[in-house]
Amino acid sequence: MSPLKNLKVLNNFREVANKYEAFIIDIWGVLWDGIEPYQYSIESLKKLINLNKYIILLSNAPRRSKVVSKRLEDIGIDSSYYHKIISSGEICRLKFLKNKELLNKFGDTYYFIGQEQDQTITELLKLTETDNIKKADFVLVCGTRRFEDTLNDYIKELDLAFSYNLPLICANPDKVVIRKTGELLVCAGSMAKYYKKKGGLVFQYGKPFVETYKLCFDYLIQKNKNIDKNNILCIGDALETDILGANNFGLESLLIANGIHKNQLNPHNTKLSETHLKKFFETQKVIPKYILKEFIF
Repeated sequence: MSPLKNLKVLNNFREVANKYEAFIIDIWGVLWDGIEPYQYSIESLKKLINLNKYIILLSNAPRRSKVVSKRLEDIGIDSSYYHKIISSGEICRLKFLKNKELLNKFGDTYYFIGQEQDQTITELLKLTETDNIKKADFVLVCGTRRFEDTLNDYIKELDLAFSYNLPLICANPDKVVIRKTGELLVCAGSMAKYYKKKGGLVFQYGKPFVETYKLCFDYLIQKNKNIDKNNILCIGDALETDILGANNFGLESLLIANGIHKNQLNPHNTKLSETHLKKFFETQKVIPKYILKEFIF
């Protein structure tokens, strides 16, 4: 049976909560909108914890996991509401920035594109930052320097890096994220896509790559050696990262409709139309098992 025929539209999260032992949950687009938590997200996390479920928050945030945890605490998402946070920035730090073999191959001097808060992924590492691309060994891209920037603001820098044959290290594979205002913000993944299309060497870390989900699975195995992939549900709002990554690793997935795809899936913020949704997914290569308007129990 095709995945589209199996797609189930849910009215609330209670319908599936007890079918799984563990949940891998995206942050931006599921738990918060870039400004504040969604109305029901904190309560839903609490209820899963009360059901003794394992919760991993998996984010394509290009910064240390501890920085993400502190930001969540500041907006009311306490660390007692989940068991672990894994960020793409932490994975990038582990897999490239601390990888002696890769650094010996490419060098340890980097040119940085991103915001100051993202520099935490290089802290306490023997790396050198330069503001001169000509002196760099690689380009570390965490995102735009200003929220309002577009890809066009970085073409000149990316083209110059390409002319020097520098590898590009992408700490956030997301191409865009959505804010509360409905505005789409450009992310590092858009720069990585542009650079790769030019023929540049690109290393990306985070969702949707299999090694990211293996890290989550390995953690869950440590907590419960009897857990298997059928007991894990991934929740996210982006087809090409959250859902694709889950599907590729063999995990079932749930798409939040009111996230990044809201304009296509639920433009009028009404009850989800199963007919409309299935028509939309007829043109998609990536299909979740479930779809839910928002993360509400």
